[in-house]
Amino acid sequence: MSNDNCYVVSTDEALAYIGIDYADDMVAKNVERNIKAADAYLIGSIGENYPVDDPRAKELALMIVADLYESRGTRSTISGNTRKIVDDISLQLRMELRRASDGI
Repeated sequence: MSNDNCYVVSTDEALAYIGIDYADDMVAKNVERNIKAADAYLIGSIGENYPVDDPRAKELALMIVADLYESRGTRSTISGNTRKIVDDISLQLRMELRRASDGI
Protein backbone atom coordinates (compact mmCIF):
# COMPACT_ATOMS: atom_id res chain seq x y z
CA MET A 1 0.00 0.00 0.00
CA SER A 2 2.67 2.48 -0.95
CA ASN A 3 1.82 6.10 -1.40
CA ASP A 4 2.27 7.05 -5.05
CA ASN A 5 2.60 10.77 -4.29
CA CYS A 6 5.90 12.36 -3.33
CA TYR A 7 5.54 13.21 0.35
CA VAL A 8 8.10 13.20 3.15
CA VAL A 9 6.84 9.78 4.29
CA SER A 10 5.17 6.90 2.48
CA THR A 11 2.00 5.15 3.52
CA ASP A 12 4.03 2.06 4.42
CA GLU A 13 6.38 4.09 6.64
CA ALA A 14 3.43 5.72 8.41
CA LEU A 15 1.64 2.41 8.93
CA ALA A 16 4.79 0.89 10.42
CA TYR A 17 5.30 3.92 12.69
CA ILE A 18 1.71 3.69 13.94
CA GLY A 19 2.11 -0.08 14.43
CA ILE A 20 -0.37 -1.33 11.87
CA ASP A 21 0.67 -4.64 10.33
CA TYR A 22 -2.30 -5.01 7.99
CA ALA A 23 -4.26 -2.08 6.60
CA ASP A 24 -7.55 -2.42 4.79
CA ASP A 25 -8.61 0.24 2.29
CA MET A 26 -10.26 2.43 4.94
CA VAL A 27 -7.19 2.46 7.20
CA ALA A 28 -4.90 3.18 4.22
CA LYS A 29 -7.13 6.06 3.07
CA ASN A 30 -7.16 7.55 6.57
CA VAL A 31 -3.36 7.33 6.82
CA GLU A 32 -2.91 8.79 3.32
CA ARG A 33 -5.19 11.70 4.27
CA ASN A 34 -3.11 12.22 7.42
CA ILE A 35 0.10 12.22 5.36
CA LYS A 36 -1.33 14.96 3.13
CA ALA A 37 -2.33 16.95 6.22
CA ALA A 38 1.14 16.47 7.74
CA ASP A 39 2.75 17.70 4.52
CA ALA A 40 0.49 20.77 4.47
CA TYR A 41 1.26 21.39 8.15
CA LEU A 42 5.01 21.22 7.53
CA ILE A 43 4.71 23.56 4.54
CA GLY A 44 2.84 26.05 6.73
CA SER A 45 5.16 25.59 9.69
CA ILE A 46 8.55 25.40 7.98
CA GLY A 47 8.10 26.61 4.43
CA GLU A 48 7.17 25.37 1.00
CA ASN A 49 10.62 23.98 0.29
CA TYR A 50 11.12 22.20 3.60
CA PRO A 51 13.84 19.52 3.42
CA VAL A 52 11.93 16.28 2.80
CA ASP A 53 15.18 14.30 3.00
CA ASP A 54 16.02 15.59 6.49
CA PRO A 55 15.40 12.88 9.12
CA ARG A 56 13.94 15.50 11.47
CA ALA A 57 11.31 16.46 8.89
CA LYS A 58 10.49 12.78 8.39
CA GLU A 59 10.15 12.25 12.15
CA LEU A 60 7.95 15.32 12.45
CA ALA A 61 5.73 14.05 9.66
CA LEU A 62 5.46 10.61 11.28
CA MET A 63 4.61 12.18 14.65
CA ILE A 64 1.93 14.33 13.05
CA VAL A 65 0.47 11.42 11.07
CA ALA A 66 0.38 9.21 14.17
CA ASP A 67 -1.21 11.94 16.27
CA LEU A 68 -3.86 12.66 13.63
CA TYR A 69 -4.58 8.98 13.11
CA GLU A 70 -4.71 8.03 16.78
CA SER A 71 -6.81 11.01 17.86
CA ARG A 72 -9.30 11.03 14.97
CA GLY A 73 -12.78 11.54 16.26
CA THR A 74 -11.62 12.23 19.81
CA ARG A 75 -10.58 15.26 21.79
CA SER A 76 -7.26 13.82 22.93
CA THR A 77 -4.13 15.92 22.65
CA ILE A 78 -0.46 15.14 22.26
CA SER A 79 1.72 15.39 25.32
CA GLY A 80 3.47 18.62 26.26
CA ASN A 81 6.82 16.94 25.66
CA THR A 82 5.82 15.90 22.13
CA ARG A 83 4.53 19.41 21.43
CA LYS A 84 7.90 20.86 22.55
CA ILE A 85 9.78 18.47 20.26
CA VAL A 86 7.54 19.42 17.33
CA ASP A 87 8.01 23.14 18.04
CA ASP A 88 11.77 22.86 18.46
CA ILE A 89 12.36 20.80 15.32
CA SER A 90 10.04 23.03 13.28
CA LEU A 91 11.97 26.10 14.45
CA GLN A 92 15.30 24.47 13.61
CA LEU A 93 14.18 23.57 10.11
CA ARG A 94 12.69 27.05 9.50
CA MET A 95 15.91 28.74 10.58
CA GLU A 96 18.04 26.45 8.42
CA LEU A 97 15.77 27.04 5.43
CA ARG A 98 15.97 30.81 5.99
CA ARG A 99 19.77 30.68 6.25
CA ALA A 100 19.99 28.63 3.06
CA SER A 101 17.78 31.06 1.16
CA ASP A 102 19.84 34.02 2.44
CA GLY A 103 23.05 32.29 1.31
CA ILE A 104 24.56 32.19 4.80
